[in-house]
Amino acid sequence: MKIIDGQLHANQIGPRWQEADLEATLDATVVAMDAVGVHGAVLDEFTGLDDRFHMLPGSYHANGAWRPERPFSELAVARYPDRFVWLSRVDHKDPALEEMVAGLRRKPGCVGIRVHAEYDGNTWRDPEFEQGGYSRLFAACEAEQVPVFIMVTPRAETLEPYLRKFPDLTFVIDHIGVAWPAAGTAPTERYARLDKIRRLAEYGNLHLKWSHVERLAAEPYPYPDLVPHFRKVVDAYGPERILWASDFTQAVKPGLSPHPAPYSHSLHYLLDSGAFSAAEKEWMLGRTVRTVVNWKD
Repeated sequence: MKIIDGQLHANQIGPRWQEADLEATLDATVVAMDAVGVHGAVLDEFTGLDDRFHMLPGSYHANGAWRPERPFSELAVARYPDRFVWLSRVDHKDPALEEMVAGLRRKPGCVGIRVHAEYDGNTWRDPEFEQGGYSRLFAACEAEQVPVFIMVTPRAETLEPYLRKFPDLTFVIDHIGVAWPAAGTAPTERYARLDKIRRLAEYGNLHLKWSHVERLAAEPYPYPDLVPHFRKVVDAYGPERILWASDFTQAVKPGLSPHPAPYSHSLHYLLDSGAFSAAEKEWMLGRTVRTVVNWKD
């Protein structure tokens, strides 16, 4: 089984990343992945947020659109084309939006986009989203078959009109789609946050990125209290629509969880679990994401 990490800000791994030493950071990434048995990863390059919540690196262009730059991702794919693919961003207000989306397929290793606008760390809050303001972007993605990974926490229900409108577009809800932190709340309350996520399983074009369980679980690794609730989510979606992700560089940070997760914890609570079959693990730990982004061997 080839284990694929569904989200990794790999440009933040190792001691040299803040110096923008891309080569050293890539070497540190490969060492970290090999140490825990992860074969490949979907890269989401991220150095910070600007004042409009755009994920840097990137810049504004003459037409007013914000456009990303992904030097680390491009280097990783050039050196390890069998181990890395990456996500881009497209400004939904870009006058050249259709051209930008179509151009993604010409970029080596670019397999989709991530939508992360107007997210303040806790709540998706762009009013244009509920008013249909992202329809042009999603129409272009549907036409070009570019999967959309979307951070819509904790308002996953606002995605429902788009799921209906664009049935041939693959959507992936990021990070289980629930609010953080959960610490300090009763187990019944924290796991009730998954109810609306399970209800959305009726949409066959929706997938779920399963990550940051260390923020949701009441008990530390291997999160025994959480596993039965995860089982219910898997039963609702099927393992073919759930993809595992570590988001390791964020999961290891203190603040949103009483038990920050090293890379090995993010993986092995699932890999070693007796609650899921070998076939289910094969899907969730690699096959699903490879199918979603059409990542060929």
